[in-house]
Amino acid sequence: MKAQRKSPRRYSARTLKVLWGRSAGRCAVPECRIDLVVDATDHDPIVVIGDIAHIQASSDKGPRANRKLSAQHRDSYENLILLCKNCHFRFDAQKKTNTVFSIKQLRVDHEAWVRASLPERGRSTHGWNVLVLQGDHPVDATQTVAALSPDFPRRKPTIITASANQAWLTTFKNLQLAVQKFLSEGDPFDNRFAVFPLAPVSACIATGYLLTNRPRVRLFQHHRLQATWNWPKVKAAPHKLRISGLPSKRTEKAGDIAICFHLSAVIQHADLPIPRKSLLHTVDVRVDDPNVHWLRSPSQLEALGEIATHVFASLLQHFPNAATWHLFFAGPAPGAVTVGQQLNPTMTTPTQLYEFNRAETPRYSPSILLKPTTAR
Repeated sequence: MKAQRKSPRRYSARTLKVLWGRSAGRCAVPECRIDLVVDATDHDPIVVIGDIAHIQASSDKGPRANRKLSAQHRDSYENLILLCKNCHFRFDAQKKTNTVFSIKQLRVDHEAWVRASLPERGRSTHGWNVLVLQGDHPVDATQTVAALSPDFPRRKPTIITASANQAWLTTFKNLQLAVQKFLSEGDPFDNRFAVFPLAPVSACIATGYLLTNRPRVRLFQHHRLQATWNWPKVKAAPHKLRISGLPSKRTEKAGDIAICFHLSAVIQHADLPIPRKSLLHTVDVRVDDPNVHWLRSPSQLEALGEIATHVFASLLQHFPNAATWHLFFAGPAPGAVTVGQQLNPTMTTPTQLYEFNRAETPRYSPSILLKPTTAR
């Protein structure tokens, strides 16, 4: 029987300096982050209450063990994380929840928080421009700082109000002015934008349209039950976005196209206020079980953006003379912003947005018309 290997726990001086320095002597768990060194008193010496914890176990039978690792690698900086004793015990006791990947990511996030949040460790100069998009009810912008951690806001958040009581043309003009001002702040090459939307669907799509598909935009979802903008730490369900109704042939006909996104609820085609004689085609993007809890991860927004881009490109190719796209969206606010970002302001067919009201007839009423900035 092969003897069980265990690292000798001979950490090099360099490893200790890097580990403690980059962690700022604090527990890496964001809900904890206590100082791991207790100051001396008149009667007692300094006390270290932190542990140098192994990400993959020190021994072959420990939590998250990897028998292929050499003893030297087990005691290297790449396999270590600084924790308080409580968090260390919890991580090792709940090893299925605390995986190698999640702990490594935790250390990366903690070290980024140290660089960004502790001035004595060298605060990063590249903060995020924060945009809060609210409806008739005010949004607490102070919560955005916690959601950005370990990053930080560059300045006071920009708050845009899109009131349902305003005329939609006025709302769009206000959005246009506010977003243009928001985008003009600072160096365009260094600018990074964090968007916190909690407003009517039409305002969110229009905001995405005005932001365009910029690579440095992060979107956040407001979780009402937890009253937080922080993304859940649970693993998101598979995306399973399906497209139906994409055209296979090109036509030169002029007319209307209906595009429906079924994410939080099902959109009934019978409710669409488009004359049947002018409707050329209907495309649906849906999840298997549309519900209000669909969005759990930023990766779902990335998948949604890719799907929307594919749909819009296909429609431009197959219906070059379409008069109007009619966009119906049942989904979360960040998803609406994501879809809006995929509408190319210089190429897309004029796109009519709608708001849903179950108590009205028809249930969908036109809101904002997004027009291309130049003729195609």
